[in-house]
Amino acid sequence: MGLRLNILSKATDVLLDILFPRICFGCGREGKYVCDKCEIFLIEVENNIPGLVSVWEYEGLMEKLIWKIKFDRKYHILEELVEKALHRIELSLPESAYITYVPMRKNREKERGFNQAALIARRLGQLLPRRKQQPFRVLPMLKKVIDNRSQVGLNPKERIENVRDAFAFEGLFVPENVLLVDDVYTTGATAKECVRVLKKAGVKKVWIFTLARKLQC
Repeated sequence: MGLRLNILSKATDVLLDILFPRICFGCGREGKYVCDKCEIFLIEVENNIPGLVSVWEYEGLMEKLIWKIKFDRKYHILEELVEKALHRIELSLPESAYITYVPMRKNREKERGFNQAALIARRLGQLLPRRKQQPFRVLPMLKKVIDNRSQVGLNPKERIENVRDAFAFEGLFVPENVLLVDDVYTTGATAKECVRVLKKAGVKKVWIFTLARKLQC
């Protein structure tokens, strides 16, 4: 069954590339969403926050890509970005680790049609190296229990208050190690609240992965 799904997924990707060829969002060259020459405009970020691994600064071309993913529904960009990310950072997980992601507000996910954090998590699960043959399991462990407003435009203190008690644990079991995935780390309010809920449920160790991080002024 897994092999059939993999073949179907690859066939779908080929068809999409034919019908909607990949165009570089930096220069317009066909072939990739970010061509080799325009990769220099993806600025790598220093990982100096314990427990957090981010890859690029959330500005310029990266900010444009994230916007296209979220609001133009160009979610196939994520597969390429995750592949590029894993060529730039080392993300080693214990064999017993599970991957989960930050949930969206129900109405927002329904409106958008996907949760970008979930798509990133699934791609990571497929690509991260593991000694065992099976990929890392990706499971929904958190749910949004308060339909709070968007974090956009809020200051750091308002962001913390906005997400307080907004999430609840809904996993079928409690893993010892978890990688929490999101697209962008801004002040960390959302990610930290999710980590708090996971640890309160009994998870021993939580790492955070994001494609981008907003550097504070």
